[in-house]
Amino acid sequence: MRFFSRTSGVVGAMFGECMAATNLAVSRVFGFRHESTEVVHEEAIGKRDTNSYQPTSEVPRRHRQDSVSIRTLDNPYSPKVSATSTLIDDTSYSTTLPKQPPLPRSVEEILTLAKPTIEKLLQDSGSVGASIGVLRHGQQHFLNLGARGLGVAAVPDQETVYLISSMTKPIIATAVGILMDDFPRYQLDFDTPVSAVLPELKGSPGILKTYTKQELTIGDLLDLRSSFQWMTNLWESPNGDMQWKTIDSVTSLLQHLSANDIYTSHEAFIYNRNYSNECFALLATIIERKTGYSWAKFVRQMVLEPLGMHSTFAGLTEAERNGMSRTFAKSHSVQVPGVMPELLQCTDSDGVVCRTKIVKCYERHHGHIPQSIEILPSQASNAGAVAPSPLAAAAGIMSTTSDLLKFYSKIIDVYAERQRQQGSKLFPFPGHLSTPLERGMNHLFAHIESRLSPDPFSSTCIYTGGWNTVTVPLTSEERNASPKPRCPGADGDNARRLESAIQSKVHGDDLDYTFFLNKPEPDDTGITTETEKPPTTDPSESKKHLALYHGGNMVGATSFCWLLPDHETAVVVLCNTRGFLLDAANMSGMLLAECLFLAESDSRHDTGSLVEAVKKACKDTETMARAIQIDYLYDLARYEHHLASRFRELDPASNGIDTEGLEGRYELTRDVFITITAEQRGMILRLYGTGYGYLLRELDDNKAPENGGLEKTMTFAQPMAELIPSGVGGTNRLKVEDFVVVFKREKVAGEWTGFEWNFARAGEGERALE
Repeated sequence: MRFFSRTSGVVGAMFGECMAATNLAVSRVFGFRHESTEVVHEEAIGKRDTNSYQPTSEVPRRHRQDSVSIRTLDNPYSPKVSATSTLIDDTSYSTTLPKQPPLPRSVEEILTLAKPTIEKLLQDSGSVGASIGVLRHGQQHFLNLGARGLGVAAVPDQETVYLISSMTKPIIATAVGILMDDFPRYQLDFDTPVSAVLPELKGSPGILKTYTKQELTIGDLLDLRSSFQWMTNLWESPNGDMQWKTIDSVTSLLQHLSANDIYTSHEAFIYNRNYSNECFALLATIIERKTGYSWAKFVRQMVLEPLGMHSTFAGLTEAERNGMSRTFAKSHSVQVPGVMPELLQCTDSDGVVCRTKIVKCYERHHGHIPQSIEILPSQASNAGAVAPSPLAAAAGIMSTTSDLLKFYSKIIDVYAERQRQQGSKLFPFPGHLSTPLERGMNHLFAHIESRLSPDPFSSTCIYTGGWNTVTVPLTSEERNASPKPRCPGADGDNARRLESAIQSKVHGDDLDYTFFLNKPEPDDTGITTETEKPPTTDPSESKKHLALYHGGNMVGATSFCWLLPDHETAVVVLCNTRGFLLDAANMSGMLLAECLFLAESDSRHDTGSLVEAVKKACKDTETMARAIQIDYLYDLARYEHHLASRFRELDPASNGIDTEGLEGRYELTRDVFITITAEQRGMILRLYGTGYGYLLRELDDNKAPENGGLEKTMTFAQPMAELIPSGVGGTNRLKVEDFVVVFKREKVAGEWTGFEWNFARAGEGERALE
């Protein structure tokens, strides 16, 4: 109910009675009681409930904090944690655009309904704690769950600092846009060839695009359209150690390796991506070459400080971190001792992994599979000897939900102003954007729009400008198109696991996400029909909305963000655990994004129908989470079975013939090498001679191809029971072949002189001279 005047005592009394009745109704419907603190402005609440909007500047600039007391709902899988949701008027940063008044369906109501499902996702993944931030029409809302760390009683809050992992990429992309804003000084645009800034890569085979035979540009790096080989397993160890301290290892490999045509063999790839952290390492190096500053210093001065993001960091030493008054979330992984031995027994009479047995295994262990453990944080966020590693620009920034909402709010402002200025797409330096930061963001939007499909009704799903992008809602035809697009919002491990679960018939033929799809339209009687509204033929009437999203997944941390600029909405989820069976941060963020999308889009529906829609979204999320967990256990069982059945461990003490001559150093390039040493537990491979030791296993002789004794195929893939506790969590790369090395020699019984990596199909490594 909306009120236009509060001037008379009669109206005031009516307002009080209605508010009391509303509170009672809400407490019955949503299962919580709203308790307002003394500092809440009644005037601000009244303005929210009127049709006439009052600018933020006219409201007294005081902090407002609304405490929401949430009754614990019966959920056997939910951790017993406390939760807070706060709505604040941020005094350190204000947007320049007037905001629309919130719809009656509050964010607090949606958070309350979704909280049990989010708790269940965190519990199932083994997560210790999480902080969630929601931006809606200029107002910030927060929900914090769990604990800052094992053994820490305190609940995290919106000022708790987390590693945001690959959500770093949009921040780096913004910094690159700022460079482009000052073209006379930096001579940089989206079409600039990479070698124009990094001349050491001129003529290198690794920077050619296989689909055009042209050299990579700055725009290609921002869009992940490289033809790079898969190198990520070379620069971060399972325990979070950063092996590459400088850009030299990346450039050395690009000079040595040929381009990869697995993902980029046809022109259609231009609308897809080849995910590569090395693209953003090169962008960080370009920032440093152009400015003379470290990438971290430039980002801090040009992006973070103008937005008041004073709790966002890149490249902190441990001493600096310990000396700060801010609270940093601890890092966690999980142990899975109960379920792992049983997985190898889930086979049929032919020795093939059986899905139905996997389902029974999951049901026996559900609720007890992941056991959280504290680990050392990823070194991606650490400072190097001189400055943070360029690789940290792909996944090494730390931040808070409060700070990140400031960044996303500015992006939404720039997008809205861009949409307002008719024809602004034609001008690279529109006068209504007054700061380098705003103009840098505008450059990125111009680039993003150039990559989107010209068809206003097409839901193009591409990676561009440091973001995953999609236009929503999708039609059922678009969702089921071939090739099938990824589910909107799904990123990282979940993107592939969602599709795998949907395609698996063991979960039923009707398993699918209906998130961000056109929903059935109510008819004039209020009854929902099962047919979608026919698509409009007028582009001006199109209800498509551009969404930007990104996930993050590193040792000890996961994260997710979703922006819907048209709706002035953003969601961010930061988690202090890299879970096991599913990515709780991604799924929680997708759930909240869908619920907010429903609240904004279904304005004709009453509150009751929205509640039912939110409950259905929660139920669908839990159903999908179960399917993802079962499917991941199935993939994990196949991985373990493949490793155990095809490869055998080497015993230096009893099988000397297996290891004779293998010890030593092998170089792929000058800067990229491995060492092999015989140790008590077996033959150990170490990247660059230090850090994590991988136990080598040899391809069984009975299953090895005939090679005349001139090759020895081995893998440094490890059983997941050993890898998961070290920090990798539920890694998505469950392929033994991703970690295969082939040692070679010129004659039987001769010395092993070289080796080949699985990703170096066109080149071989050599045995270093000793």
